Amino acid sequence: MAVLLITAVSCVNDSQIYDTRELWIGSWTCSEIEGDFAPQAYPVEIVERVVLKEVGIKGLYNQGLSFSVVAEISGDNIVIPTQEVEGIQVAGSGNLENEEIVLYFDADDGSGADKVKAMLVR
Repeated sequence: MAVLLITAVSCVNDSQIYDTRELWIGSWTCSEIEGDFAPQAYPVEIVERVVLKEVGIKGLYNQGLSFSVVAEISGDNIVIPTQEVEGIQVAGSGNLENEEIVLYFDADDGSGADKVKAMLVR
């Protein structure tokens, strides 16, 4: 009886992997500067997800912390791919600079897109 052994080999040294989500994870205060409900401020939590480049943004658009949007992190940039959460279609992007996030996103509950500019600070 022949036995076949398969070994998985990584081409990247584990010490070279840096999870940039660490810069994003935590509690933030989101202040909407532009949009239908601006100005308003509310708490937001950014949490890790299983996929290495993904985070969850809880509480965006002042919908409460049970409202969680999936976003993708690449260095200092964030992208919210188009998705529907609790009847609201959300999409956007932004960046992290000097411990602040500038975020542009559209939120559409079916009555038309609300184009929001927000600043998130710790």
